[in-house]
Amino acid sequence: MIRMQSSWLLESVEELLQVDSVAIPFFHRFSALNWLSHLEIPLFANFPVDSQAMLARAWFDVDKGPFLDKNLHKFNQLLTQPLNKETNPFEPWLDKFFTRQQIDYIYYWRESAYEIEDYSQREIFWSAVYQVMSYWLTNKKYRTEVFFEPDKIMAYYLHYHNEFIRGKQNKVEITSKHLSELEAKECSLVLFPLIFDDDTEEDLLQIIYYAWFHGHADIKLAKKEISLALNRYMIPFNAKSDYSKFLELAEKASSAAFCWTGKELAPRIHEQVIAEPIRNVFKTGFSKSKLYMKSVDKTTDTYDYLLVFKK
Repeated sequence: MIRMQSSWLLESVEELLQVDSVAIPFFHRFSALNWLSHLEIPLFANFPVDSQAMLARAWFDVDKGPFLDKNLHKFNQLLTQPLNKETNPFEPWLDKFFTRQQIDYIYYWRESAYEIEDYSQREIFWSAVYQVMSYWLTNKKYRTEVFFEPDKIMAYYLHYHNEFIRGKQNKVEITSKHLSELEAKECSLVLFPLIFDDDTEEDLLQIIYYAWFHGHADIKLAKKEISLALNRYMIPFNAKSDYSKFLELAEKASSAAFCWTGKELAPRIHEQVIAEPIRNVFKTGFSKSKLYMKSVDKTTDTYDYLLVFKK
């Protein structure tokens, strides 16, 4: 579980030095990069999960450009007849996650995108499906009526994407590599959002979208494959963790930061079990460190934590 508060992160780090570039060797939710992507500083982020890497490229790599009107009109059509149920791989999601009409559209959008010749345009189109799914699932959860036809909602998010990237000049590099393939980046800040092996409601959208992206409706398989992709980056809270690879990835950075969200345990436990072991490893390469924490919900002992290092 993590809520990366980017503004708090940079404010805290900049107490020690000016941040002019950020590297994130592993990340698993593209949406948390939103705030950082607005800053005109070089940003590198590696996403082990391929569907999240694709979403990040589509929304944060402004060199991909806007989605073209000609593609919008050609590939986002109004469906006037139901699609063949026998060929639709997403039928198992009917009523559980989506309506009959929605099931038809997510199938249609995935298949029609293959006819978009430019791969960057295809990824932007697919990324808008993620936003539409989020909208539909939220409406289903709160039993809110959906007033707009699917093609109108899709068009809205594609136009929103174009407005989102308009005027941006930031330099973003997005990759999807295994931990063993990663190398240290020269930057002012290397950031490690710690990933713990727990489930949250937010995960459902990621799992559904991953399955859709890979062309099937097997939620258990999607969850398993995401877990396998993230397994090398998972922090076993109750076991001794090896942070030496993190130190290796931070060797060319002026500063390093670890951020995580913890609940149901007092802050002193997080300091003893997580912060101190990291400090013991990083003291060989960094001379200063400071642990910050913010209370999120005291009734559940939920806090956001930020551990900052400077050479």
